[in-house]
Amino acid sequence: MVKHHTVTLMCVLQLLRGGPARCLLAFALSASAWLAHAQPAAPVFARPAVPIPALVNLKDLPAAFSKPAPTSLTDLRQIQERVAALVSQVSPAVVAVELGHSSGSGVVISSDGLVLTAGHVGIWAGHPVKFTFPNGKTARGNTVGLDEDADTGLMRITDPGPWPHVGVGELKHARLGDWALALGNPGGFDAKRSLVVRLGRIIRLMPGVVQTDCTIYPGDSGGPLFDMYGRVIGIHTAIASSTTENFHVPITEFFDTWNDLTAPLSPPPKPPPVRPQAYCGLSVVDDAVGCRLSKIEKNSPASKANLREGDHVLKVDGRRIEVSASFERWLAESEPGDTLQLEIKRGSKNLQVQIKLQTQPRGTK
Repeated sequence: MVKHHTVTLMCVLQLLRGGPARCLLAFALSASAWLAHAQPAAPVFARPAVPIPALVNLKDLPAAFSKPAPTSLTDLRQIQERVAALVSQVSPAVVAVELGHSSGSGVVISSDGLVLTAGHVGIWAGHPVKFTFPNGKTARGNTVGLDEDADTGLMRITDPGPWPHVGVGELKHARLGDWALALGNPGGFDAKRSLVVRLGRIIRLMPGVVQTDCTIYPGDSGGPLFDMYGRVIGIHTAIASSTTENFHVPITEFFDTWNDLTAPLSPPPKPPPVRPQAYCGLSVVDDAVGCRLSKIEKNSPASKANLREGDHVLKVDGRRIEVSASFERWLAESEPGDTLQLEIKRGSKNLQVQIKLQTQPRGTK
């Protein structure tokens, strides 16, 4: 309103000086400046730099966290107090994400709204996203990029911040048995409950995957795995047929794929066509050897290929399979009609088996 009065005063002064033409020019220039002030241009985001792991004192942990298991009431209290402090610290940055009819989780890692999630949650780059924080506050944004092979994804809140956020960690000091916190929104955001938190330990560390006994469920995908310093060290990617088999994309995969995640979008992408799901007719679990077939359905592609329960999948199309989640993701990315070449270990023998995938029948998974 102050700007408007300034414009009117300028016109009056010009008229008193006998210059109507000058008044019109002054009015046009001033009005243009006022409109520019009243309607700011859409924000332009620079390509973000690779996140830098937060520095921590590795000795800054209670003694209970260095033991194979708690041995006293003091240990349990130390763990409880540390977990309670961490949950209060990091939970404001954990978000539920909604993309059309699908949902998942994510975690904000910068004040301007960068959000890490799983690649399969993001669908494709440039898609609008609704973010919901634990307190029920919502924000708008979009997907920035994804890497399907690593299952890494990046989103961005486009509403003005600043936003609650957490730091990222690294895994060079991680060890089997380290405690970890898994946060997320299983089943999607629910205003009637608090953010779901699970405490567990790292039970497997391999290139491209971290496995914990922090139980995760559908809807947790894309949510963060924290170390005991409150840093993100992984993103939930998959659960197997057993809820004790919980897999996370290591934070290092995000560092390695950052250029792909932040590549500029030109021209804007078109939504990929919906494709039918491929059907194999088997279930897999992890064991000491790796990926084991736990169930073969009758009259399925798996049974027709003479696969058996107890077979171990060593390779698919020449690519080594270390965990069941890798095999399940491979199947999810295949299409009906594809023929997969499997290397199977049955007893002491290694066998080559071809399996032709079919369209997903109704009522099957």
